Amino acid sequence: MVSVVIAAYNEAATVAECVRSVIGHPQVNEVVVVDDGSSDATSARAQDAGATVVRLSGNRGKAAALDAGVAAAQGSILLFLDADVTGLTPAAVSRILHPVLAGEVDLHVGIRARKTLWLNRLLHVFPIIGGERALTRQLWQMVPERHKRGFRIEIALNHTAKRRGNGMDFALIEGLTHRTKERKLGLWRGVRLRMRMIGQLVAVTWSLYVVEGLRERIGSGRRGAVRDRG
Repeated sequence: MVSVVIAAYNEAATVAECVRSVIGHPQVNEVVVVDDGSSDATSARAQDAGATVVRLSGNRGKAAALDAGVAAAQGSILLFLDADVTGLTPAAVSRILHPVLAGEVDLHVGIRARKTLWLNRLLHVFPIIGGERALTRQLWQMVPERHKRGFRIEIALNHTAKRRGNGMDFALIEGLTHRTKERKLGLWRGVRLRMRMIGQLVAVTWSLYVVEGLRERIGSGRRGAVRDRG
């Protein structure tokens, strides 16, 4: 069973289109929208489009909203979508879902294809950030609770899939777009939110890939020393 989970905060302008892009898809069994304390008509638009709506009492952030959606959903396979995504076709949905449904990986991310080749190639070097991602429920449950905060969750999912799960992969999706934060919130509020997001991503990347990596190496070295003495 596949459950779509959409975290939404003041996304009345786009959430209905996002819901309609997956409602009726042959591989999708339910669509859950989590209204993360919106002050606009996000809940009403999502419900009118056919989604089950979970309302949070305040704005708790993306990871907390996704966690609430996973708790309300029934599927063993999850498809996370950003509420402001546009251009998501049935073929794109199938392409994002397939590697997880086939058991090839625990996490598969759909990334907006850039217009220039060098930008697409950078995706093979830098951490994969994107809200359109299929994953197993088991992978979600393996992510430490301390990393289910704000925008940290995407890096944490990547790391968990690689280190503890069945791996991850990504696909470039043509025609996929998002409304920018600056367009939704205005220039200065959008820039502030973007900088906060970048700060969280840098912090969790440092914590997971540098600090924990060093701890693992030190721990391995100590265990090796104990075996040598034996």
